Amino acid sequence: MRAAERVSPDERGFTLVETALTCLILGIVLAAAFPTVSMVFRVSTQVQNTYSAVDQLALASEVVTRYVHEAVANAPGGSPFVSATADTATFYTNAGNVNGPVRATVQVTTAGTIRSFKIILTPPVAGSCPTTASPSATCSYGTNPDGLVLINYLTNGTGGNPVFTYTLQGGSTCAGPPGSGGTTLKSALASGSTYTSLPVNALVTAVASGDPIVIGTGATAQTVTASAGAAVGAQSIPVTSFTASAAYSTGTSVFDNACASTQLSQIAAVAINLQATKTPGGQPTGYQALAYLFSPAYNVSVG
Repeated sequence: MRAAERVSPDERGFTLVETALTCLILGIVLAAAFPTVSMVFRVSTQVQNTYSAVDQLALASEVVTRYVHEAVANAPGGSPFVSATADTATFYTNAGNVNGPVRATVQVTTAGTIRSFKIILTPPVAGSCPTTASPSATCSYGTNPDGLVLINYLTNGTGGNPVFTYTLQGGSTCAGPPGSGGTTLKSALASGSTYTSLPVNALVTAVASGDPIVIGTGATAQTVTASAGAAVGAQSIPVTSFTASAAYSTGTSVFDNACASTQLSQIAAVAINLQATKTPGGQPTGYQALAYLFSPAYNVSVG
């Protein structure tokens, strides 16, 4: 008979108990690691979305800055700006059109729950702008503008968190959010009560009839319309009849949401505050820029 062959310890394999214990330990490790792996993928997605949001914010800011930098009056003695509010700016700009300055409107638009930021460019009608031969002419604009959406999911552009603030010659501002030491309520407004004037400490800048006035900031901000003009230093602002949607305490910010017509020709720079996300409901990020007007006087060589 042949002697029984010895079995090498390396060839015995694992016992059932050892296999079960190994599987148990592996299961515990995987269970502990799963939340971490899930968090890594979630954070990675958020980072990628933030980069995408910043990309569109930077591009939008550069586009608007370029056109503001080249803002120019469309006639001798005129103003580059047609209107300037916290969320919409309309002005003339040298965009390289051979016929003269192009009219640009940069604005916040809302469709359903989606807020967008877009620019609309309208070229002048050929031969309508002033020249050395026709210095008294006025540029006219057609009805075929080109529109471009710069940001799809803007998260600001509301009364309490606007996009634009305008710096005037001399350093004061118009439109935009309230600044330090700005106008505030002198006495409180009760929720549900109706008012036809706003009691304020003193107006920092003049308010024109028809200007939108914002009370408060954030989710409780309410916009009303000035019914008559109020000069710098005035302690009340006549407004159209409105019912306060929330209680506003003494010291609540009150600010003009538009530049008066007398301030348009004084605009020297535009501060741009953009906040957006890549997808609806995503993590928002912000981007700010300051665009100075370079040579706002009309020149026949523009275009």
